[in-house]
Amino acid sequence: MIINTNLNALIAANAYAKASTAYAKASQRISTTLQINTAKDDPAGLGMANNWSAKIASYTQAVKNIESANSALSIADSTLSDIQTVLTAMKTLATSSASGSTSSATRTINQTSFAAYMTSLDSLANSAYFNGTSLLNGDTSTITVQSGINSGDTTTLTFGNVLSSALGTGSPLALTSLGASTTALSSGDLVVNGYTIGASLSTDDTYSYASNSGSAIAKAAAINRMSSYTNVEADVGTTNVAGSSMSTAGTGSAGTITLNGVSISLTLAASSDYATNRAAVVTAINNYSLQTGVTAVDNYSTAQGVSLTASDGRNITLGLDGVNLTAANTGLASATTTTYAGTYTLRSLDQTDITISSNVGGTLANADLALGTYSANVAQFSTKNRGGSTSAPTALTAGDLKLNAYSIGATFASDDTASDTTATSSTKAASGIAMAAAINRMASTSGVYATVNSNVLVGTGFSAAAVSTIYLNGVSISAGLTTSSTRANVATLLNTYTGRTGVTATDNGSGITLTATDGRNISIGTNTGIGSAIGISGMSVAATSAAGAETYIASVKLYSDATFTVAGGTNGNTSFSTLGFREGTYGGSADDTRVSELDISTSTGGTNALTTLADAIDMVSAYQASIGAQMNMMDYQTTYAEDMTTNSTTAYGNIMDYDLAAETTALATAQIQQNGAMAMLAQANVSQDMVTYLLKQYIS
Repeated sequence: MIINTNLNALIAANAYAKASTAYAKASQRISTTLQINTAKDDPAGLGMANNWSAKIASYTQAVKNIESANSALSIADSTLSDIQTVLTAMKTLATSSASGSTSSATRTINQTSFAAYMTSLDSLANSAYFNGTSLLNGDTSTITVQSGINSGDTTTLTFGNVLSSALGTGSPLALTSLGASTTALSSGDLVVNGYTIGASLSTDDTYSYASNSGSAIAKAAAINRMSSYTNVEADVGTTNVAGSSMSTAGTGSAGTITLNGVSISLTLAASSDYATNRAAVVTAINNYSLQTGVTAVDNYSTAQGVSLTASDGRNITLGLDGVNLTAANTGLASATTTTYAGTYTLRSLDQTDITISSNVGGTLANADLALGTYSANVAQFSTKNRGGSTSAPTALTAGDLKLNAYSIGATFASDDTASDTTATSSTKAASGIAMAAAINRMASTSGVYATVNSNVLVGTGFSAAAVSTIYLNGVSISAGLTTSSTRANVATLLNTYTGRTGVTATDNGSGITLTATDGRNISIGTNTGIGSAIGISGMSVAATSAAGAETYIASVKLYSDATFTVAGGTNGNTSFSTLGFREGTYGGSADDTRVSELDISTSTGGTNALTTLADAIDMVSAYQASIGAQMNMMDYQTTYAEDMTTNSTTAYGNIMDYDLAAETTALATAQIQQNGAMAMLAQANVSQDMVTYLLKQYIS
């Protein structure tokens, strides 16, 4: 028997301690109803439970998000119903005015009521507010709802524009190409909403006489091949060729107009005046319209001459013999055989913005579009990029431009406080900033507004070489570039001076891209004139000083809430074309009619309004159907989120919730073990005392 160490007591004490721990754990679980109360209870299980807990909270919030989205949809649904009521009343008034049995006095009253309803319609569209923005006036084309708990688990809601200027006959307003380039699209020239558009193909255009692959028809087809990805549809517009200023008489001898491969013989008498010769040209061309697909229009102006139009968007190839028939005596665009392109429009199928860009190495100019993001259901286009020049630029003057038949005045240098004028090729009056300001001075009359685009110069073809000085917007930059320099070196160097030049530089993988976000002119040069040394291989070799730098002028975006026309003014079309404009109707078809344009004060006006209002009612009905479908979709999302909340809660409970039967059994077991261990501990201590007593008796 071991006397010094009471092993039985130790064993009993350990058993008691273990039983006490088990008792405490079971007691805690029963008290909290949780199986895991601290991390040590189940480290792995606690991590899983925390994950499920976060999911439960996130799904609960997702349901709230969906409920909020449903509120927005309900607002739109209710407002659209009210707008349908207004349109029905307007159509009733138009029906009255259209009837020959209605008196003039009644039509006048009808028009007064009609105008009041139109105001009410626009008020409803503008007042459908949710979170501070209107849902139905074009301000909020989409709302992205976080309907799930993971990144990307979103639902996009779309809303239409139901202002009177957006409802009516024709497709929604759109972004229109310029109609300047007949160069075919190569893959990567155009990127729409992040998707690369492939090459335009000649096989898509069976109408054009020449440059088929570069026509608006072929380019629209290329864009539409990607519509399922971009959600953008391209519609072919018209081809318009502006006329020339007339300055000479006819020769009295027969000459030849070659139009889309068809030879047209015409004699202009030397004694005839310009008006007579224009009329003869128009008649001769229109006699062959069925063969050429082209009609001629007399602009009744010596400065504007004769315009040509192909309504199906085919290219127009025009040539004159140059001897007896010239641009100066016919009023046609050019004596040299030239092919002219048509326009196409881009419409967002889901009413979201359209983003236009180009891949590195691509040529966006081939698409006749400008880099940028364009709002849906807005009539708009951007002027042609004018390229770089070391010569004094052309500025807009009075008589150069007409918008919706209203003359636009001259630009003012005072409107541009950003552009530097150190370079001969840079003037404030010629800048995109000044041009936009000139257009906006007439916007309240013409209905057409303008904003300058960011000035973006995309350079290519970098080849390292020695450059001691770079001239950028009047700033002489000590470069120190060598044959070992990189594009990154160039970009870093130029960005050091951004505060003074207003220009940022980026390495685009092929060269250097220069950007002036405020649309100021960009003047660039080097001491060597070798553009490739700074990643801009297209730079003029003459740009060897600050004054001789090559200047790039920003394009201008024109926009309106209705289709609009662009034409040259009394000065003719030379400067008009140089400034980047092309004659035509932009933002949609010229045949489109909006509710805002209607007037039912006459029988004819009432009759015309009936079709437009019927189309407007159909448009609103389509928007209502879309809203209804989205409400159903959000209901499905709610059901899914609620089901996932239930499933997540169940999974969380399986890990965290205690088992009452198991824990009460464990508690009872622990109590029995505690009692037994306590009894044995007492017994062990008594046994040890007995041994000590006997030893004392023996020794004594």
